[in-house]
Amino acid sequence: MKKTFLVSWALLSLLLIGLVLRELWVDPSFASVFALGMAGYYSFCFFKLILAAYMPWGLLGSYRRAGYWLCLILLPMTLIPLHSAYEVWVRGAYVAAQTSRRTAVLQQVLGWLQDAIGYLGPLLALGAFGLGMAVVLLRLLRGQVAR
Repeated sequence: MKKTFLVSWALLSLLLIGLVLRELWVDPSFASVFALGMAGYYSFCFFKLILAAYMPWGLLGSYRRAGYWLCLILLPMTLIPLHSAYEVWVRGAYVAAQTSRRTAVLQQVLGWLQDAIGYLGPLLALGAFGLGMAVVLLRLLRGQVAR
């Protein structure tokens, strides 16, 4: 089963990095270089997660090796609310995107904050949420062991 995961990881990583390299070749930009770095980062972290999960007690033991790599995989996700906060700051106002059932409540809260406080309400809420997630993940990393 470990070989199956490693082969599927290799195929998906090669496909993803190949697509990003093609995009970098067609349109060289900072965003393409950042995407290549993120593809390499995720490829490395998932490889180490697969290896750690198949070690003895890799998921549940006192060394929780897989938890370390899982926290590192989730860490860049904290940039999403910070990027949204940056967009609010650039526009000078929060503009709700198309809502789905999952994000309708969040967008109503952010709209209410903008009505009550101004554009700083959504900016502070998104910034606090993104930084809070990063702090929680970094504190979780301290309790994990990478070997």
